[in-house]
Amino acid sequence: MPETLASAQTRLFKRLNASSAPYVDPLAVLRWESVAMDAWWLPPDALSLAGIAEFEALPLAVRRRLSHHEFAYLLEAGLWLESLFIQRLGGAIDREPDPERRRYYLNEIREEAGHSLMFLELLGRAGVRIPAAARPRSAAATALGRLLPFPGALFWTVTVIGEELGDRLNRMVPRGVEDVIVSAVVYHMARLHARDEARHIAHTRAVCAEAVRRLAPWQRLALSPVVAMAVAQYARRLCYPPRVLYLGAGLPPQTDWGALARANPARRAFVAQATAPTIEFLRSVGWRVGDER
Repeated sequence: MPETLASAQTRLFKRLNASSAPYVDPLAVLRWESVAMDAWWLPPDALSLAGIAEFEALPLAVRRRLSHHEFAYLLEAGLWLESLFIQRLGGAIDREPDPERRRYYLNEIREEAGHSLMFLELLGRAGVRIPAAARPRSAAATALGRLLPFPGALFWTVTVIGEELGDRLNRMVPRGVEDVIVSAVVYHMARLHARDEARHIAHTRAVCAEAVRRLAPWQRLALSPVVAMAVAQYARRLCYPPRVLYLGAGLPPQTDWGALARANPARRAFVAQATAPTIEFLRSVGWRVGDER
C-alpha cells in the first residue's frame, strides 16, 4: 500500500527528532581561546573582492581583516533570520496538533538559539562589530517574516531561500584550501552550524514542497514573481556588503569597494552557483523562477 503524505511526514519528523536528540551546545564545546585574528575567517576566494586587482594588492593583514568582517556580516544575517524563525516556531507550538512536529519545533528552536549564541560569542571575543546600518537586514523582509501565514507556502519558501544561501557561504569555511590557515574556532563553528543546517534544510524543503503543491496553479503563477524577487534581493543583500563594511574593515576609503564587488565576475559566478540549487528546488515544487529555457 502506498505511503500516505501524513505517514511520510510523521516518519520524517521522527527521523529529524532522533537526529536532534544528542544535542551539542556550541558554547560548551568550542575552544573560544583559539579565536585568531591573524588567520582567515572566510577563505580568500570566498570574499566579495576575490580576484580584484586593487584588493589583491592590499597588505595581507588588511585582506584577512576583510574576511573577519565579511564572516561577521554573514553571522549578522544569521542572527536576524534565526530570531524571526524562532519567533514563528515558538508561536506555532501550542497550535500544532502533531506531537512529533511540536517536538521538532522545540529541537530546532534550541539549535537556532545555540547558533545565535555562538555567533554573539565570537563577535564579542573578537571585538568585530558590524554597524547597524551595515547589517544585512531589511524592514520589508522582517515584516514579511512576521506576517506571512504560518504554516504557508510563501513562509516556507522564503525560509528555504534564507537558509540555503547562508549555508552555502558557511560551508566555504571548512572545505579546506591549500596554504590558507582558517581560525580554528571559526572552522569548528562552521562545521557545527553546517551539521545542524543540513537537518533544518531537509525539514524546510519537505514542508515547503508540501505547502507549495497544495496551491492552485494560478496561485503559484501569481506568486512566482514574489519568490523570484526574494531570491534575487536576498542574494544581493547577503553577497554584496554595503560600502560601510569595507571602510570598517580598514580598506582605503578613496576606492568604491562596493562597486568593485558588484562588478566582480568571480563574485557574480559564485552567486549564480550558490543560488542554482535553490532555484532548481523551487522550480521542482512548482514555482516559476529563474531562467525558464
